[in-house]
Amino acid sequence: MREELSAQNQELMEQNLTLHERLEDSERVNLDRTSSSLRPAGARLTQRLHGEMASCLCDLRSLCNVLTQRSQGRDPNLSLLLGITSPPPMAEQVEDWLSPEVLQRKLTEAQQLRRDVEELRTTVSDRYAQDMGENCITQ
Repeated sequence: MREELSAQNQELMEQNLTLHERLEDSERVNLDRTSSSLRPAGARLTQRLHGEMASCLCDLRSLCNVLTQRSQGRDPNLSLLLGITSPPPMAEQVEDWLSPEVLQRKLTEAQQLRRDVEELRTTVSDRYAQDMGENCITQ
């Protein structure tokens, strides 16, 4: 009798464990469904945000090029000056902006652009100081 009760107890404990695992799996699936139903709207907004940021980076890069050309005494590229640019390649338009590799590459591009802006700032500052020095009246 005692062995029967022990066997039944063991069987009930295993069934209880199985039911707990099923319940956890069910809760996990429901949580995934909830978050995935929210994800498409957030992903679309993130995609649009990244698209706008990429456009701004492109515009800023063009502006840096124009200003660099002018600071070197050259005529600027008129298409850059007027903001006429070709559309981004199709490969860039369909990039997965949620991918760590794409985000890392875009971060690297933004960091390079920041260095370019800093270099341009230094050039403009030096040019301004030079112009001020030439305009000073020496006594």
